[in-house]
Amino acid sequence: MKKKLLSLILFFISTLCFSQGENNQWRFGFGAGLNFNSGSPVAVSSQVGTTEGSSNIADAAGNLLFYTDGITVWNKNNVAMPNGTGLFGGGSSTQSALIVPQPQTPDIYYIFTTAEAQGGNGFCYSIVDISLQGGLGDVTTKNVQLFTPSAEKVCGTKHNNGIDIWVLGHEIGTDNFYAYLLSSAGVSAPVISSVGTVHTVTSGVEIGYMKFSCDGRQLASAMRYLYSFELDSFNTATGVVSAPISFPSTGNIQSYGIEFSPNGNLLYTSDGSQVSQYDITLHDSASMMASKTYISNDVWALQLGPDRKIYVAEYSQSSLSVINDPDVPGTGCNYSGGSIPLVGSSSLGLPNMINNLCNGAPVAIFSAQNHICPGTCTDFQNLSVNASSFLWIFSGANPGVSTDVNPVQICYNSPGQYNVMLIASNPNGDDTLLLPNFITVYPYPSPQGIIQSGDTLYANQGAISYQWYYEGALIPGATDYFYVAPQSGNFSVVASDQNGCEVEAVVFDVIASSLSLVINHQSLVVYPVPVEEKLWIRIPDFINGDNGIAATIKVFDVVGKYVSPLTVYSSDQKKWVADVSFLAEGIYSLQLETDKNIFHLQFIKSAGHK
Repeated sequence: MKKKLLSLILFFISTLCFSQGENNQWRFGFGAGLNFNSGSPVAVSSQVGTTEGSSNIADAAGNLLFYTDGITVWNKNNVAMPNGTGLFGGGSSTQSALIVPQPQTPDIYYIFTTAEAQGGNGFCYSIVDISLQGGLGDVTTKNVQLFTPSAEKVCGTKHNNGIDIWVLGHEIGTDNFYAYLLSSAGVSAPVISSVGTVHTVTSGVEIGYMKFSCDGRQLASAMRYLYSFELDSFNTATGVVSAPISFPSTGNIQSYGIEFSPNGNLLYTSDGSQVSQYDITLHDSASMMASKTYISNDVWALQLGPDRKIYVAEYSQSSLSVINDPDVPGTGCNYSGGSIPLVGSSSLGLPNMINNLCNGAPVAIFSAQNHICPGTCTDFQNLSVNASSFLWIFSGANPGVSTDVNPVQICYNSPGQYNVMLIASNPNGDDTLLLPNFITVYPYPSPQGIIQSGDTLYANQGAISYQWYYEGALIPGATDYFYVAPQSGNFSVVASDQNGCEVEAVVFDVIASSLSLVINHQSLVVYPVPVEEKLWIRIPDFINGDNGIAATIKVFDVVGKYVSPLTVYSSDQKKWVADVSFLAEGIYSLQLETDKNIFHLQFIKSAGHK
């Protein structure tokens, strides 16, 4: 059995790790595209016709949802969305667009855009609701400006919580980075970091890619006509950019493309004459320059693919080049020129996207309401960090396994204590959290029953609370252990114990008379309390008729069970004396019934007497 469970866990892990297909559909260049769903890129066509930037998004299974060049948004059928034209990106903006799914908000996607050549439209966002137009999507919000003027740079990475997403831009004329956090609440106010190279107001300085490393902790930028690159640190918890290092391109050649190796140890750049590789493990300019290795003479965009290879664009070519092993230092990275055929042709750019290959080491964390009643369910809140897929194992529950992010309606039928295991994964690994006896299911509450005496219905006493129902509808104020039925029909009572666990009892076809219930009437008194042998009952005048006393008396125990009629051996019109010596010690209810009313009082039989 243990081997079977382990095999099941490993199966889910292997399946989930490779099920994140959001970046599997690329659309770029002049009618070009690639489909990575088979594991290797397959050429497909598109409606894009752009010199530089584009962005695309698929679902988790790798099915295309939509794509854009920052100006027009096309649906999965390659048709422009009804409201999907006129976005404020630029046809010659390096990173004209970036599509970002809104965290924890199904069907909603943000498109962040940058204008070209210091255009006044600046850095904006538009919103797509993919559920509209029969699932083909439509643009619901368009061109909300965040700041201007903007460099042709926009990139994104996961927040340290593994859920929300940082989107980063750069202002023209300053050294200001603008970091916006996109969460389920929308776009936050920016975190502004004034650090690094000033993007002076000079034509062409704003051109060039900006990219995050896989784990989001490093940031690299190309500044085309400054002929340089910059490497920064990024805090995924706070959004702060820091520790800039600037280094030149090759021989004062235009800087343009940039990309990190999947493991974050190497940086690849393109500068108009060649692709170069740098070792950035020391985050030091001198050591980086000393490690520089020439890779190829391809010159434009570099983009990490879902297969962990880096693809290289060359203008107006019918193929892409590829770096097959980008984590390997030096020429061992296995560059292959022109080896990826295309439908259409490439241009300067490749699709801009959030890298979902890695987000740092995953950490499994969860919470839930973990003390529950038998036969009830609980919901789990996933608090894991840096995880993209999840496997839950619930011992003793139904269902026993889930791959949902936040499993709901996990049900436990039997009392006991049960383990919960969460395996949180991303392509870099997994983390397992096992909490033994995390779920406590309380014991079954005491059985409940209903006894009818006349019009009065008695539930078993001893519960913490009661609620009576008539024909399934709650009876307001009916919260005692007994209830006098004012009408015929079906009644039920729900009793709760000290753990808040409920049990229900039902009585059908109650036939009610016209008697009314009187509880603890001031004029009807029993004494002494507690009583040993003789119980005196003071009779109010309104019970006495012209012909003397006309009433019957019954006794019920603490759970509402009928014990006996009460024998009165001495009486007058003001008081009765009854023999209770035969009763065991405990609490009893006395019921006095006339032709118009039923009176209830409680008395205590003292210990040690029969």
